[in-house]
Amino acid sequence: MVVISQGQLEELILAGKSVEDADLSAIDWTDLPNGALNARHCRFEGASLADAELAGAKFDGCTFERVRFAGANLTDASFSGCSFFDAEAGEGCDFSRADLEGATFENCNLAMARFGLAGLFDTTFKSCKAAGADFEDARFAKTAGGRVAVSRVRFIATLLDMASFRQAKLDDCLFAESSLRQADLRQISASSADFRDCDLSEANFNGAILDDADLRGAMVMGIDITGLASFEGIKVSAEQLTDIVRPLGIRVFPRTR
Repeated sequence: MVVISQGQLEELILAGKSVEDADLSAIDWTDLPNGALNARHCRFEGASLADAELAGAKFDGCTFERVRFAGANLTDASFSGCSFFDAEAGEGCDFSRADLEGATFENCNLAMARFGLAGLFDTTFKSCKAAGADFEDARFAKTAGGRVAVSRVRFIATLLDMASFRQAKLDDCLFAESSLRQADLRQISASSADFRDCDLSEANFNGAILDDADLRGAMVMGIDITGLASFEGIKVSAEQLTDIVRPLGIRVFPRTR
């Protein structure tokens, strides 16, 4: 893997060429020329991409270790097959305050990543590993003209075990076939959210609002419905009733003639 200088990187960006198999750890990201970055199989170690302008950038098979994206503009950026987790240090990357509107993460390792105050409107996480990720205080919705738009954040077949969403506004979010085992979902607002076919085993929903949420086909063992703040209109499958109503002291029996 070659080390790319500042000047070489700027020339590649201006020429619209991709950067491949390069170590970009020492690059100064504060004043790059206009033009979307296309990085393939590059390495970023201990780099600061804080406040970097990377709208529309594409990252394929890149490795990010202890990288700070704080305040970076990553709107419509795409990350495919990237790793944001330093296994030796047990540390994820920092996306605090980053603008990730329209961004896509696919087949990425986001374990222990931090998204505090990050803008995640219309962001997609597909087939990612994000165990222990911290989404507390992340902004899932968008305000325009004084009105709050729906969240439209999509987690598809993503591992979110032990992730924290405490007090997050997750209304209308999609969690399709994702795993949220032992996730911290306390005091979330998840009205009309889609949790179909998710693994919600032992997730903490204490104080959560699940009005009109769709939990059909989800594993709900361990969820204490008595601790929910509201669940009017919640959708469940018939085979889930035993686990759902057990905390209420209700026993469900098969129909007899």
